[in-house]
Amino acid sequence: GINTYRGSHGALGKRAKKLKSEGKLVVRFEMPFNVTCSGLVRGKRCGETIAKGVRFNAEKQQQGSYYTSKIWLFTMTAPCCKQKIEIRTDPKTTDFVVVSGAERKASAVGADGVQVLDLVDESERGSNHVDPFEQLEKNERQKVAATSSHKQIRDLQSWSAATRLDNYEINKKLRSENRGKRKRDKRMEEEGKALGLSIKLEEERPEDRREASLAFLQRPATASKVTTREKRRAIMRESIFKGASTSAGANAARSAKSHQLRKKLLRMKSLHSPGVLSREQ
Repeated sequence: GINTYRGSHGALGKRAKKLKSEGKLVVRFEMPFNVTCSGLVRGKRCGETIAKGVRFNAEKQQQGSYYTSKIWLFTMTAPCCKQKIEIRTDPKTTDFVVVSGAERKASAVGADGVQVLDLVDESERGSNHVDPFEQLEKNERQKVAATSSHKQIRDLQSWSAATRLDNYEINKKLRSENRGKRKRDKRMEEEGKALGLSIKLEEERPEDRREASLAFLQRPATASKVTTREKRRAIMRESIFKGASTSAGANAARSAKSHQLRKKLLRMKSLHSPGVLSREQ
């Protein structure tokens, strides 16, 4: 009705101007792999690389079917030399196939060092024969690639952890700790000056308080006082009349013992007044 009368193509707009006549619809197409342009520039092959992910305004149209899956053909223009490039879908191999205008690049490692899967020929894809040595070499290559990838992942994780550090918070915490340390040192210095000490005081700890209290409660006596006290007790415990006898030998022994006792008493007095012993002698 009105859309046809005004020359409109419905909700699809200008992209569908060839949809009814040629069955083509303009869509946004993204290059699925790296290709090399096959166009001619001044009689020479262009050879320009079109990288994977480059987008084009391509004409999409059906080009047959594989069982119930439709085969779509995408036609676009190369930006380097205006070469017409055609790429179609391949439902059999679940891949894309370059029909004309370019060649698919196949290499083990790309120009930027990224690993690219090797293309497999259809004859090899359908073959069930596997060479054991080839399989072993393939496994070794995969191990080497996995080790390299693991190292790259570790490097990326380290880089990510380093870039996520909050330097402001770390610096703030460090400055707060240093500020508190300076305040404690200044307070201990003032306390030392108030006590008349020239040495640097350390902050009091619970262990210091406990050890100081134990030291004052269990103050040991000096060796001299212990020795004097023991000697006095030994003298007081002895008896003056121990072993008395009427015989001459007993009297002599008693006299000798009394003499010894007198000496002990004088010695005990000399401990308190050193001049007594010299006057008695």
